[in-house]
Amino acid sequence: MKKILTLAVICTLGGLLMVSCDKKTSSEKQPAGITRADVDSVSYMLGYNVGMSLKQGNFGALSTKQLIKGIQDADKGVEIDYMTFQTIVNGFLEKRNELLSAEIRKRSEEFLAANAKKAGVMTTESGLQYKIVREGEGAKATSDRDTVEVNYEGKNLDGKVFDSSYDRGQTVSFPLDRVIKGWTEGMQLIGEGGEIMLYVPAELAYGDRGAGADIRPDEALTFKVELISVKPFVEKAE
Repeated sequence: MKKILTLAVICTLGGLLMVSCDKKTSSEKQPAGITRADVDSVSYMLGYNVGMSLKQGNFGALSTKQLIKGIQDADKGVEIDYMTFQTIVNGFLEKRNELLSAEIRKRSEEFLAANAKKAGVMTTESGLQYKIVREGEGAKATSDRDTVEVNYEGKNLDGKVFDSSYDRGQTVSFPLDRVIKGWTEGMQLIGEGGEIMLYVPAELAYGDRGAGADIRPDEALTFKVELISVKPFVEKAE
């Protein structure tokens, strides 16, 4: 089981929701010279830091009322032992992530099942689905060690573009053994000058680990890819 909650998030939340070791709390008066503006500014920054940590921790929508109550209880001196803190937070995230993965897995299966019935969509033995938009008249990649130059756009199940060479205004080159399996297979189906749609099951993409905030575990992905050129792999002479 991968670690559910990063140490940074635990420390940030723990520091704000539990009493510190020296028992000092936020009710301690500020020294003369600290203005209301000073306090407001640092309070906002600390709140922003907590908000970013919560966002990165993938907690989903939370109860603002209970978050404030936790901070107030810490200020009053209420103590929560660290093991209880970890058990509740990690237990929640484990349950949430399992449910989200099951939901995405089901949606991916339904998407691929429906997509397979669409005109022009083919399915390979591996489960990769593709639709050739333009065959291309140039050379084809014949090995997963060949290097291809492409323009592409990738979308998740929600139709959100998570990566696009078009947006960056430049093509990308890479060896086919350095990308997800769906790409390695798919880019050998068209020639230079061709365009293809790839509908990639999670097991041929990022599997149960996902990738970043936009590609969730067990998520099927869609790519539009234009093959610009192919550079065959050449074995170096010893």
